[in-house]
Amino acid sequence: MYRVVEDVTQAARAWPIWWRLGLQDVRTGFRRSTLGVGWIFVNFAVTILAVGFVYGALLGQPVREFLPFLAAGLVVWLYLTSSIVEGSSAFVASEGYIKQIGVAPYVYVFRFFVSITFKMLTSLAAFAVVALLLGVEFGWGVAWALPGVLLLCAVSLLLISIFAHLNARFRDAAHVASLGLQILFYVTPVLWPPELLRSRSLGWVVDLNPLYHLLEVVRQPLLHSRPAAALNYQAVGLLIVGLTICASALTWRFHRRLAYLL
Repeated sequence: MYRVVEDVTQAARAWPIWWRLGLQDVRTGFRRSTLGVGWIFVNFAVTILAVGFVYGALLGQPVREFLPFLAAGLVVWLYLTSSIVEGSSAFVASEGYIKQIGVAPYVYVFRFFVSITFKMLTSLAAFAVVALLLGVEFGWGVAWALPGVLLLCAVSLLLISIFAHLNARFRDAAHVASLGLQILFYVTPVLWPPELLRSRSLGWVVDLNPLYHLLEVVRQPLLHSRPAAALNYQAVGLLIVGLTICASALTWRFHRRLAYLL
C-alpha cells in the first residue's frame, strides 16, 4: 500500500507534465478545426435537442422540464463513459513515454483525467446555456453542485486508473466495459425520470444502482438548487471507497510491470 501511495504522490508532484499533456491532447483532437473545442459544446447541445424532444414526447414529459433533466444526466453519463472507454487507453497510448522516460506511470492517468475532465466542463457549460434558455431558476443552492462535481471527478479518476491497468494487462477490458455501459445506460435514469419506475413499484431498480446516486449529487443542485438526499451522498461515498480499494489492488499488482505488459 505504501508503494501505491508513493507512486501517486510522485505523479502528483509532476503536475506540470500531466497538465500540459492533457491540454495538448484536447488541442490535438481539434487541430485545424474552425470551432476547435467549441465542437464539444455544439455536439452536446445538438444531442440534447434531438434526443430530448423525441424522448420527451415518448415519455409524455414537458419539454421545458425534461430537456434540463436530460442535459444534466448526459453530462454525468458521458463523463463516466469517457473515463472508462478513453481512460482505458491511458497506459497503452502512452507506451512510448513509459518505456523511454522514467516518470511515475500515474502521470499518464492524470494526463487523461485532465483531457476528459476538460471536455466534461465544456459540456457542463452547454447545460448551463440550455437551462437558462428554458427558464431554469438558479438559486444559491446550486453551489451544492460543486461538491457533487468533485465527487464525480474522484470517481472518474479512479475509473481511469482501474481500466488503464486492466487494459494494459487484458486488452479486451475496454470492450467488455463498453458492453456493460450499454446495459447500464438503459437501467439508469438518464433518459427517463426515476419516478416512472417508482410509480410501478420498481423503485429498487433505481435505489440499488450506484450510478443513480452519482447522478443525483450533481443533478439535484443543478436542476433544483438544493442538495441531493443524504442517502445519495452516502451511496457515492461507499462507491468511492470500493473503487479506491480496487484501484489500489490493481496498482499494487501491475504498476511495476507496466513496461513489460505493454
